[in-house]
Order: sequence, then C-alpha cells, then structure tokens
Amino acid sequence: MKLFISVDMEGISGIHDWDDTLPGRRSYELGRKLLTEDVNAAIEGALQGGVTEILVNDSHGPMKNVLVHELHPKARLIRGFYKPMCMMQGIDESFDMIFFIGYHGMAGAANAVLNHTLMGSCIQRFRLNGKEVGEAGLNAAIAGAYGVPVVLVTGDNHTVQEVEAGIPGVYTVAVKEGINAFTANSLHPTVAHEMIRKEAKKAVENYQQVRPLRVSSSNTIEIEFKSTNMAFVVSWLPGMELVDGRTVRYQSDDIRKMIPVLQAILLLALQASQPLE
Repeated sequence: MKLFISVDMEGISGIHDWDDTLPGRRSYELGRKLLTEDVNAAIEGALQGGVTEILVNDSHGPMKNVLVHELHPKARLIRGFYKPMCMMQGIDESFDMIFFIGYHGMAGAANAVLNHTLMGSCIQRFRLNGKEVGEAGLNAAIAGAYGVPVVLVTGDNHTVQEVEAGIPGVYTVAVKEGINAFTANSLHPTVAHEMIRKEAKKAVENYQQVRPLRVSSSNTIEIEFKSTNMAFVVSWLPGMELVDGRTVRYQSDDIRKMIPVLQAILLLALQASQPLE
C-alpha cells in the first residue's frame, strides 16, 4: 500500500504561535523537531497498518521544515517552495490514501490556533464552489480529483471539527485545544505521538471505508484578499474576474489545473501587497 503525507506546521503538537513556525524566530528549531516527531509517529503507525511506500511533502512556509536526518528512513521527502501543486505536490492516482499531519483551521475559524488559509498575509476568505474552505478542504478536493481518500488528519480540536464536517469517516487526532489564535492547551508530545500512531494504524487498516471527495465537473474559486490592490493586480490575469474591490473569481473544469494558477495568484498578490520602492 502507498501513502502520501502532506505535513503542515501550525497544527503540530506543542506549537502555538508564529515563533514556533517561522525560520529565524526564537523557537523555530524546536518547532521543526516537534513537526518531525509528529510525522514519524504517523509513519510508524502507517507501517504497523501495512503501508509499504510513503512520500512526505513538506507543506509549510518555505517548505523545508522537516529535519531530514531525523525523518523516518522508510519515507521519501519532497522539500522546497516552488511546487506547482503546493501542499499536494507528488500526489497521483497510484496512492491508496493520504494523511494531513499538523493542519490548522481556516481563516476566521474562531479560536483555532494560527488560523489562516494558504497565504495568511493575503487571504481573508477562500471559497471553493461557493463554500468557504481551508487548506484541508481544498487539498481533500484535490485528492478527490485523483481518486484518493484523506483518511487521517491531525491538528487542534477546531481543525478536527472542521475536517470531520467535510470528510465523512476520516480519522482524526486533536493534539491540542485552541484557546485563541495564539494560545493552546496541548497534550504532551509523547501522549500525542502515541495517539497519532494508534489512529494512523487504524486509518490504514480501514482506508477503504473512507471515500474520496466527489469531483465536480466545473470548479470555481473565489479569493477575498486583505487589500483592494491585491485583487486589482490579480484581476489582470487571463480568465480572472474581479467580483468586487477585494475579491476575484476563477473557473476551470479540473481542480488539478487550478492549483498552479492559484500559486501564481498568491505570489502576485504578495507582490501587490505594498507599493514598490
């Protein structure tokens, strides 16, 4: 059996603010260790469940957070930022199942730790086919286009509630309770790791009971930016519709084709976030 793991950082056990997740900040190196340990716990459980091949995609920030020399040797690793499929780089139809490790709540999710969607400095709200979603919802839809189910998600309790509402039958582990965006009541990492191992093993053993999300024949993304200039500049792209002062809309028949475009949109919006000097 073949497993794809997309690993983010904000939903990792013990992490609670940006100092834990951003290169150069005072506790980033600790955050990297905590992240790698959560991923290894998921890998260990998956191997116990019968998985034979594992690909990990480092999916947070600069996308080079996993401590390579401490990652479980049974896994391969994709690291680096410029990936057209972003958090789902490497996924294809050959995989049997997917884990989302260390995921977080969507932008505006009350009390979810470090809640945001994709590029938090740019996006106020993100909608897929008329429904507001976060990274878990978007990436599960991408997985569905490849016919692969998301069977395990770890993060805070608010993230768990979010994904359980959107992915029927998914296994989850809440490694902490979000008190607010920058405060959490966390399990000890050792306890969290044991829970992740246990649920990972169960998720693998029962993966056929979790169905991939249904694929739509027509897909629309709407992005409400945090500034009007972001939307204005992004609207210059072919096929982009300016809906209002801060919102753009883009449509495609295949969500897989939309993700590289979304990446370009976000990079352009970031450039437009402030005047050029």
